[in-house]
Amino acid sequence: MRGDSFVSEVDERQLRYLYEVANYGGVRAAADKLGVNASAVSRQLAQLEHKLDMVLLERQGRGVTLTEIGLHLVDFYRERLQRQQELTMQLQEFRQLKRGHIAIGVGEGFIDRLLGRALRDFSEHYPDIVVDVRCGSTAEIIAMVREGQVDMGLCTGVDDFDPLLKVRSFRGAPFSAVVSVSHPLAKQRSVTVRELQSQRLIFMPDHFGVQRYLHALAQAEQIHFAPSYRCNMFTAAQAIAAAGLGVAFMSSDATRHPVDERRVTAIPIDHPIARAFPSQLICRVGRRMTPAVSYLWKQLEHGMMRTGVK
Repeated sequence: MRGDSFVSEVDERQLRYLYEVANYGGVRAAADKLGVNASAVSRQLAQLEHKLDMVLLERQGRGVTLTEIGLHLVDFYRERLQRQQELTMQLQEFRQLKRGHIAIGVGEGFIDRLLGRALRDFSEHYPDIVVDVRCGSTAEIIAMVREGQVDMGLCTGVDDFDPLLKVRSFRGAPFSAVVSVSHPLAKQRSVTVRELQSQRLIFMPDHFGVQRYLHALAQAEQIHFAPSYRCNMFTAAQAIAAAGLGVAFMSSDATRHPVDERRVTAIPIDHPIARAFPSQLICRVGRRMTPAVSYLWKQLEHGMMRTGVK
């Protein structure tokens, strides 16, 4: 018999009969356990020996013992049973969502303010589910949701009328100018768009939601903003502002980072556009939510409500 055809030569029922004979020490005892005639067990094992051209059983008095190859076959079957049982348990755990995977795209400014709270509660309920958090700009998060790379997204500046997206919008904290606590603007309760025109400004890439709002403010007031710095991370923009080198832009909540909370302050921009700086929770239309994904979505919704948005 060729070695590579060994498994295909072995019949599942015959292997089980051999396994039970080994467990109960005889053909009749194994037949009783299986609920079949002893002659049926003997016939199947004889066929297996003939097929393999090997002796599997040797009679000893009223009982039988297994030959070396018989013991190998029993070990093989026992290991396969164990693997099948493990797979069955794992599949059941996945069905019950004790294990699994969730991916979420998040705007950088949401990490400390909101996502942490939602994740703490989620992890208590689903401790064995891996949560893959992917930070990005609004455009990047929308693309991840559209392409099915993430289960949901949390960001700003999403088009509520995108037919491929389910969008849950919330009115967020004011769109603000972020400056060092020693900056002259830090003493003001608010700042106008025209006052910002004379400042050294920190720009984000155009596909970031905050940059779109900044452009909208300039367009509404028919003025031109010129950047002194460009960066693609809010933490970098905030660090530049904290050093007193310029004015960054984000929601007032997004500045609540443990490292910089005492080094910068957020000054609300006095303009109707800035007062309506929304956040969105998004998912792809038609994407089925597992109970775990649905639970996290609801936790994020509740978190947005707790921050005072509608």
